[in-house]
Amino acid sequence: MTTLKELKNRNDNLYYALSKFMNLDVQRSLFVLYLLQLGITQGEIGILQSFSFFSSVALEIPSGLLADRYGRKLSLVIGFLGLSVSGIGFLLFSSFIPFAIIFCLFGASIAMGSGSDRALLYDNLLANHRAEEYPRILSRARAIGAVSLGLSMLLGGVLQDTLSWNAVYIFFAISKIIGAITVIFIPEIKLPPLSPHPDNINDFNDKKTDGIFTSLIHFFRSKKGAFLIPLFMGYALFELSTIPLFIYGQSFFSSQGLEVPAIAGIYAAVEAVSAGMFMVAGFVCSRFSLGIIAFVTTIAVTFLLFVLSLNIGIITSIATFLIIMSLPAIYETSYETYIHDNVESRIRASCLSFANLINSIIIGISYTVFGGLLETYGFSVTLIIVAAFCLAGLLGISATLLLGGQKSHLKKQEA
Repeated sequence: MTTLKELKNRNDNLYYALSKFMNLDVQRSLFVLYLLQLGITQGEIGILQSFSFFSSVALEIPSGLLADRYGRKLSLVIGFLGLSVSGIGFLLFSSFIPFAIIFCLFGASIAMGSGSDRALLYDNLLANHRAEEYPRILSRARAIGAVSLGLSMLLGGVLQDTLSWNAVYIFFAISKIIGAITVIFIPEIKLPPLSPHPDNINDFNDKKTDGIFTSLIHFFRSKKGAFLIPLFMGYALFELSTIPLFIYGQSFFSSQGLEVPAIAGIYAAVEAVSAGMFMVAGFVCSRFSLGIIAFVTTIAVTFLLFVLSLNIGIITSIATFLIIMSLPAIYETSYETYIHDNVESRIRASCLSFANLINSIIIGISYTVFGGLLETYGFSVTLIIVAAFCLAGLLGISATLLLGGQKSHLKKQEA
């Protein structure tokens, strides 16, 4: 007979496995180099990345509504299968137009899983009176995901170097199919549509009859929901400083004379360091507020972007790049925990999708701008401009924390 502890451990392990397959991506550190050798330019790659993000934008809210209405597991399975198809597409085409379609499919598939995994985890924990464990389990899952991504990127370099580009994308497609199978075994517990603050005058009047989309609109018309929006925007500006750099760092290190296996090794190291950051994130987030974490990480990343812009040599550049890419782990954990603490179960995935929508719009624009700036001014000037936007993100965070009247650890809703 299965004990409660064994059941808890099994469910946690299944979520960790989900995180592993969601992050397993052998082509992540190489796809820019792959496209460049096909004849796709830096500017065109920026446009392709924008297509990916804007297709994600188009499906962010619909995917969240689908996940809340029909189940987070269904949304995750669709996302995995879409990623598998996009991987196969990389093998079949070599010109810009087909890749524009492939990147749109890739972005749409990412949107289908966006927020659904965390909503699934939080509600399952909430139903078992374990919501206070969310930061710890999330940070551990992200650490496992970071290790998975790091090792898979290293594997991608080995596959490309010893076999071929085809081997890279075949492995990618198969891994996503296995991820879809993994989702099937994860339990999904539906919670009653109760608000964490039933005495709030802006809460919904009839949760049994209100549609999810209507509830979502009502939430963001309320003071509590409205003051989350600056937080979403501020965090997106912070992400703007790291995500495009993660992608274009491939060509940066290639221009420094590094070969494909070495570049894959750098990106694997990024994920290894990030895994360590995620492991301590739960501890840090339980002791420091979102405001303190946001301020420290933003100032640190802004300074390091400026340092990276100074052409400081390959070894120092690699070390700086590693720190810039790994610091967001702590910020991300605190940010997502804050959102969960201020959103009810009924619209949890939809709210996360709305946050990702804002993030995708800003990041999607930044890819095209980043690529254009690189071609016009080079890395140094581009990084200084990006650092300024990173610092500006503190304005959004401050607006939510100072004016919204919310706390980072509100009383949890009851299952």
